[in-house]
Amino acid sequence: MRVENLIEHPEAIAQLARWHYDEWNHLYPDQSLQDFIDDLRRSLDSAPIPATWVLVDQDGVWGSASVIEQDMTSNRHLSPWLASVYVHPDKRGRGLGQQLITAVMEHCRENGLVELYLFTPGQEDFYLRLGWTVLKREIYHGDKVTIMTARL
Repeated sequence: MRVENLIEHPEAIAQLARWHYDEWNHLYPDQSLQDFIDDLRRSLDSAPIPATWVLVDQDGVWGSASVIEQDMTSNRHLSPWLASVYVHPDKRGRGLGQQLITAVMEHCRENGLVELYLFTPGQEDFYLRLGWTVLKREIYHGDKVTIMTARL
């Protein structure tokens, strides 16, 4: 399994957007599947932010992780955000999520960023094991979420 920039795999956008939409559309009630597609397409511009990495092997794409300017309608003063960390259920439990996150964090470090944020409705322990710290907790679109930060 390799971690590569989405720029090298634009054909994966529709599948990734479908997975992201199915997983998280309840947290983005004003966004359609097309909005998720458009968000991923913005990663093709080769700017430092937004940018997306994908998990690929000979059989296709299996996951992704992004860095984006904003990920919540609240907490607009925080930026940038680790977002859309997704590994297909068939490939989970193999450390692949950590590989994706490491790629995003390295990209951010290389571009002079010193801090990164994320929010999660249920994976706080996973991110704590990777060195992230809890900033605060809140209710976001009806879900309990934890907002976390990592120094780069």
